[in-house]
Amino acid sequence: MTETDKNKSLSLSLKALLRKSLEWIEDEQALLLEDSPYKSASPAEIKLFAALGGKSKSIADLSRKLAVSRQAAHQTVKKLSARGLVVLEHAENNRRDKIVKITEEGMQARKLTAQHFRQIEAKMSKNIGKKNLELLRGLLLENLEKEKSAEK
Repeated sequence: MTETDKNKSLSLSLKALLRKSLEWIEDEQALLLEDSPYKSASPAEIKLFAALGGKSKSIADLSRKLAVSRQAAHQTVKKLSARGLVVLEHAENNRRDKIVKITEEGMQARKLTAQHFRQIEAKMSKNIGKKNLELLRGLLLENLEKEKSAEK
């Protein structure tokens, strides 16, 4: 196999294709955010907010989930807090740990994000067909569920 063939093979790997697809989705989301109050949100803010998944989480949990330092997670939380999207509170059972909670404004941002994802998925559906989009979703979900059950 030539070096060109190897490079082509790597660029067609599932990891490469999933990464490029995620980059496309993030680019589409950035375009949709241009006409919103969140247009200046950084990729780190978007990722941390998404990592909350609509639930309260500790800074430690967020830093592990995002594979960043606690300091980096805390810095990003402070930026989201300044935007009014989250508040930072002491954990009930551990005064050293801080819990990130989504505000009402944050819930509105989640609704906007959901709307944007519907628009992005509609574009994907137009590109590859509704049936293929649902097949892709189903296959990815099936793999994640099997991996999750294998971990137990």
